[in-house]
Amino acid sequence: MALAFVFSLLAQRVPCVGDYLDEETLNRMRQREVYLQEQMTKLLLEIEEMERAQGRMGLQALLFALLPYWKTVSVLCLFIFLFWFVWKIHKKFRGVEDDSDVESSSSEEQQQEQQEQEQQEQQEPVVEVEAKDEFVFAEEFWPIHTHQEDGELMLSLLRYLIDICQYIVADTFYPVPAHTTGVGSVYEGWCPLVNEPVFCMVVSLLAPRGHTFHPDLGTPGELPARNSRVRVELECTCGREQEMRMRCFLHASAEELRNQQSNLLHSLCTDSYLDVEKTTQWFQKLIGNAWKCTHLSAVCSMNVTQSKRSCRLQVTDVYKKIFLVEMLFGVQQDDTDIFLSSQETEVGTTPSTTWPQSCAVAEAKFFLLVAARAEERNFYIRYMQVCAYILVGLNFSDYELKTVLMHLLTAIPLESWHGSYFLERIDDLLRYLRCCVEEKHLGHFFIGNEDVPAEIILPQDFRESEPLNLFQHLEDAERHEQALQELEELQDRLMSLLIYGK
Repeated sequence: MALAFVFSLLAQRVPCVGDYLDEETLNRMRQREVYLQEQMTKLLLEIEEMERAQGRMGLQALLFALLPYWKTVSVLCLFIFLFWFVWKIHKKFRGVEDDSDVESSSSEEQQQEQQEQEQQEQQEPVVEVEAKDEFVFAEEFWPIHTHQEDGELMLSLLRYLIDICQYIVADTFYPVPAHTTGVGSVYEGWCPLVNEPVFCMVVSLLAPRGHTFHPDLGTPGELPARNSRVRVELECTCGREQEMRMRCFLHASAEELRNQQSNLLHSLCTDSYLDVEKTTQWFQKLIGNAWKCTHLSAVCSMNVTQSKRSCRLQVTDVYKKIFLVEMLFGVQQDDTDIFLSSQETEVGTTPSTTWPQSCAVAEAKFFLLVAARAEERNFYIRYMQVCAYILVGLNFSDYELKTVLMHLLTAIPLESWHGSYFLERIDDLLRYLRCCVEEKHLGHFFIGNEDVPAEIILPQDFRESEPLNLFQHLEDAERHEQALQELEELQDRLMSLLIYGK
């Protein structure tokens, strides 16, 4: 109580600073206050710097403590990464195998298998392939080798020659060469890795004036028809003689027709059917005459190679580069993308009046449609080139792999075929092929297939027919067993290509 009383008296007697202290005292007090604040700030900064230094010293001490073990940690991380990498590839392309099903073999059997493998590798054809060190993305793994620029150049040249041919046959009664379509692996973009590709084209033939072409499919129910023919008929042109610059072959007298050229039935037909071999001989002369009419004949050369069912050309440009061209003839079936073609079904055994059905134009149109809808044009090139490469020496054909690819292109969205999806899609191709071999059934893409794009025009019997089985030959037990063995070889070759680039 006494202390409280004393403090209350002092409080009453001490004057307020603002009221009784002089100005000089106030200034000294303000300066002292500023000095103390500066010292306090400096002290806080020194304390903070000391804390940071202690933290750095602790981190350095930790790093120095772990320094003797960095080599061991690095090797361990590298080993884990390599183990994971090999496991992923093994699981992707070979599947997980049960160790309990693997029987141990003796050292003699291993040596024998090794010798057989070496002999097989020596017998296999050697194909040089450029490979990249990385294969995470398809662009880095497999370089694209195409001949599209050369293909477009040859197509433009032949179309130019066809225009000249149309002018030459304008006043004759020979077939009229119409539009030319590039077909086959070069124009589909996946040309195999060869030094001299063959640029294949289909030249559509139209009936001359006063004539009509009628496709005769031959054996009923056979698709595609192998024994089909082109029947040539004369049509009445009475009343249109002046317009068509001709006399009617059906109703004009022999005297009136004496000064008129012979009709197509007397020139290129056999028993009222258009003859492939006669047509080929006539066209070879026609294309030679058309070449002489061009200015290119002065700087380039073109040689026509004798062939019974196609016109084969060897074109040499100013740089002495040689281009091989094969021109097939086709008669369009109604307004569809299916043609009766001069292509041989079996070498040396196809009759001269046989024009088998061909889907080559429809296939080329399909790949153009796919490329137009996709973000990257011709992205499927890499898949077909890889498949064509690993198929060398096996009984699976490029056409069978192309059929598998066409089925998958309509089943899997196109955006799932690029970049990092490359390995998955290649695996899908082989898995689909394996399922077809095991089931002994691979459906023809254009016959009995509901997934054909609507833009491709097919005959009605193609759409209504039952699916055609391209693996019908696998019903034979020996062939089926061989196909299963070659599937394993395909997977091994793909693994070798992915890991070693060859």
